[in-house]
Amino acid sequence: MNKILVFQTRPGIGDLCIFLSSVHQIAKTFRDSEIILITKERTRAKLILKHDPYIKQIIYIDRDEESSKHSGFIGFFNLKKELEKLKPKTCFIMHHSFRYWLLCKILGASKIFSYEFFKKNENISEKIYNETKKWLSLSSYERSANVFWKKIDTDNSIAIGIGSSGESRKWNYKHYVKLIQDLSVLKPVSFCIFGGKQELRIFENIKKDTDKNIKLFSACEMDLENAINLLKTCKLYVGTDSGFMHLSGALGIKSFGLFGDTPTNYVDYSKYITPIIPEGYQSISHNSNAMDKITPDHVLNAVKNFI
Repeated sequence: MNKILVFQTRPGIGDLCIFLSSVHQIAKTFRDSEIILITKERTRAKLILKHDPYIKQIIYIDRDEESSKHSGFIGFFNLKKELEKLKPKTCFIMHHSFRYWLLCKILGASKIFSYEFFKKNENISEKIYNETKKWLSLSSYERSANVFWKKIDTDNSIAIGIGSSGESRKWNYKHYVKLIQDLSVLKPVSFCIFGGKQELRIFENIKKDTDKNIKLFSACEMDLENAINLLKTCKLYVGTDSGFMHLSGALGIKSFGLFGDTPTNYVDYSKYITPIIPEGYQSISHNSNAMDKITPDHVLNAVKNFI
């Protein structure tokens, strides 16, 4: 069976979700081929996509440090040695990279679909959508990510996302306290708090200041698989622009992301994610530093009809 290599080397969980529908569309177009995804370990793809019917194999590449096995000149040939046994006929490179283009040439691929070699300032979700349409000669395709996961019954829990990749993207914990208490007035629900271990202190502060009769559950110390299981039970996500926000949308959960320091076009790909920006702002960009301008009342008004 023909093997197709798909290189997606942006490192985050959110990046995995942004590019996932394109990988799936390639698989749907080449139904008689095996899709092999080449990506970074930080995407957690082997766990997140373990139930995926379209992707047959995932290979992690390691280029984050000079000492990494796939870095530099020697690393190039280490990767070649790993991939040459697959004998790929077709490769897709979702990245500006002469290195991977050359690698695919050396591997003997007869068809190589790639970005331009030189990186540009661009909307990454629009870029991959337009490139995939061009590569596959399509007028359109379903852009929303779809993470296949085991069936879990949904309850009335609301997922609250408190994690982020930078301090400027976090929301003041007191805002979460007010939002949680205001949502509880509208409807008695429980709240599942999502973040990493580094956000455990924030969760403890939220719990300390929230009315004791409100049920709060922390996913901050859970491994990712159990956290996804918990997320899958929730009916709504409200929180920071983070990996959990992208996962929530990819699981088909109505999601609201708080955008005060990252462009909202990061979620253009998903019909399940709605960005919330500060009142009075027309747009948000990197270094807007406007998370504190997003008020709990503004968020409440945006999400109250969905609880």
